[in-house]
Amino acid sequence: MTLADDVRFGILLSTHRSPGRTDAEVFRDTVALATCAEALGLDDLWVTEHHFGDAVIGSSALALAAFLMGRTDRITVGTAVTLLPLHHPIHVAEQAALLDQVSGGRFVLGVGRGQSTTEYEVIGRGVDHWRHGPAEALDLIRAAWAGEVSASSDLYAFAPITPTPAPLRRCGPPMYVAAGSAGTIRSAASRGLPMLLFFDKTSEAKAEMVALHAKLAAAAGHSSDGYDHAFLLFAHVTDSPARAHDLMADRARYLARDAAPQSASGENEDPDAPQGEALIESVTERLLATQAVGDVETCVRRILRHIRTSGCSRVMFQVEPVAEPEDALPNLRRLAAEVLPAVRANLEAEARTDGTRMDRAR
Repeated sequence: MTLADDVRFGILLSTHRSPGRTDAEVFRDTVALATCAEALGLDDLWVTEHHFGDAVIGSSALALAAFLMGRTDRITVGTAVTLLPLHHPIHVAEQAALLDQVSGGRFVLGVGRGQSTTEYEVIGRGVDHWRHGPAEALDLIRAAWAGEVSASSDLYAFAPITPTPAPLRRCGPPMYVAAGSAGTIRSAASRGLPMLLFFDKTSEAKAEMVALHAKLAAAAGHSSDGYDHAFLLFAHVTDSPARAHDLMADRARYLARDAAPQSASGENEDPDAPQGEALIESVTERLLATQAVGDVETCVRRILRHIRTSGCSRVMFQVEPVAEPEDALPNLRRLAAEVLPAVRANLEAEARTDGTRMDRAR
């Protein structure tokens, strides 16, 4: 098998709500993107989980994944991510096994911890629990799928528990761990689990994380290769450099608001104030230099660079712009029709060239 054979393309459905849009409109567009992605032959859909924000309204990745699997027939649906510290891991294991069963094996469980925001104080166990990370929860999920869970109470001492239903696949559905630090890379690698890497990582940074994962996996007695690590890119096909700049400037402002420090009043400080303009322009330029945004040739080149350099074979594209949500479907269609076939053709050509070189070497 070659990288060309292994590569998978999908979209991340962010359930982003721009000003003036209703919740119903956001979910209508989310379903439209999902069904269009399947019709266009993409491999994966990924859905997110966020709480208590005005801009992103998908509060249950597992519920939305279940709904989208009911509206599609072939495409794989994954969570990117289920915020594991906000849920009991045994309950997550049960729900994932249920989705594995009813979908006929089309479900992928991506887990992570997100950011230490209000949701951890309201429905979680506080920021300290967020810092603890997902390691113990990962073990509990896998134990539940294997039927190896026990419980103790005043009446029963370590009584055996068998979560139901059993997953369709004996070891459970594929599970990915969102990784952004050495600690989370270790959590994934020591359990032989692949990683989810997000847009803030350059292709070189992803390559370093994959190399560290391989080293740690081997040290833990797992295979050091063969992991279909996944990564996220912003993707927008446009023939206008000015349009590409505006799209990434909108994204930079959105990211700045999401990460902005709070003032004494509890309000996020304005990223559009003069002191924030330089930061926004810097982030804009970095996004323009790394993301699959621009004309077809630029998008193809960027995607190939990330795949070749990192060795990751599963790509998530965020095709929804921060503003002008009506652009998402045309953008997805251009991506599927003009960009992804060229990416695959390049990878297949490289595989043939490599195969010829190996034959000559023999």
